[in-house]
Amino acid sequence: MCPMSTQLNIHAKKIYHQLSTLEKDLGEFLNNKSVHMIIKNDLNLDKEYVMAIVKHLRFLEVYCTEGKRALERLMVTEEIQEEVLQKIYQGVYQKCIHEFFSPKDDLWHEDSRASYLNKCSIVFQNHPGEDIIEVTHIVEPTFHELREQLDFLEAL
Repeated sequence: MCPMSTQLNIHAKKIYHQLSTLEKDLGEFLNNKSVHMIIKNDLNLDKEYVMAIVKHLRFLEVYCTEGKRALERLMVTEEIQEEVLQKIYQGVYQKCIHEFFSPKDDLWHEDSRASYLNKCSIVFQNHPGEDIIEVTHIVEPTFHELREQLDFLEAL
């Protein structure tokens, strides 16, 4: 066991904050929008596709909450094993980052060139409705920041 260094603590707090922001933004959307409401705004939407996206957003919210809670438990201890912290980061990367940018169900994909063009990098397979596009625009920058933090930590 070794004491958590100041640098590791600072990074853990940043990641915790980013996960909290994602949890709040996704939760706000999911608590205020239903599939019925989304489809009501655009009757041409594919209901099954919208349902699948909303379901995946719920999973992302849960994954962010899990990562946040794991970090929370870790940050209150005076001594931790760095391997435990790395394991949490790997879980956050796989469950949150990877599932946001490359969901298993191929509901959307990331256009890696979009960041160079200063536009949203998420490309949906079908039109998901303006509500889903809006929440994607809200959470995507935080997912990018989180990925950058975890990519940086991987190099340590």
